[in-house]
Amino acid sequence: MFFNIQDILNSRKRELGQPISTPEALVLRGFLKCPKCHRSLSGSSSKGKQKYFTYYHCTSACGIRFRSEKVNEAFALELLSYLPRNGFEEIFIETIADAYQNQVGSILDERKVYSKQIQDLNKKIEKARDLLLDNDIDAIDFRAIKNECSEKISIAESKLSELHTKNKAVLNIRPIAERAIKNLTNLDLFYENSSVEGKRYLVSCLFPEKMEYDGDRYRTLL
Repeated sequence: MFFNIQDILNSRKRELGQPISTPEALVLRGFLKCPKCHRSLSGSSSKGKQKYFTYYHCTSACGIRFRSEKVNEAFALELLSYLPRNGFEEIFIETIADAYQNQVGSILDERKVYSKQIQDLNKKIEKARDLLLDNDIDAIDFRAIKNECSEKISIAESKLSELHTKNKAVLNIRPIAERAIKNLTNLDLFYENSSVEGKRYLVSCLFPEKMEYDGDRYRTLL
């Protein structure tokens, strides 16, 4: 529900690529590929002597089948490898902030360039007006200079307006980066405490190209 509300507030609907509804025991169904034939692993339950057992299995004749409990536990351990090591939080924040400021800085530099162009062109018109008053140029020459400069000013002002619109979208990136690294630090707990829908949403964001599980460890397909 939280993620659906966020999509509505942001006027978008995220396509996960996989049905979000599935039994909790098969929370990774649709995100795993067969280590032998590379088809998507399905999942189902089978009745044992006393109870039902759930498996992730391949739909081909390769015979790949894994107990869902083992697969899910291995994935929870896999998430631990994505947690940032102690002391890396500030490095992460500084790196993101510097990269963003470099990108934003180019916008500010362009604004200075166009502002200087407008200022110089207005000075050129003023100089031409002084020459006209001193009878150093005639009215036709003055009009030609003014029209040329005015056209260039209009173009520069249009570019400046575009940059102003972009500048409005500039964010205070540091607190966003701080929240991101905090969430990443607690990634395993966030996953563990999420609903099935939340877990599948998180998996779809982390591994859009799916994963392979060979019975022991995971391998991403990027």
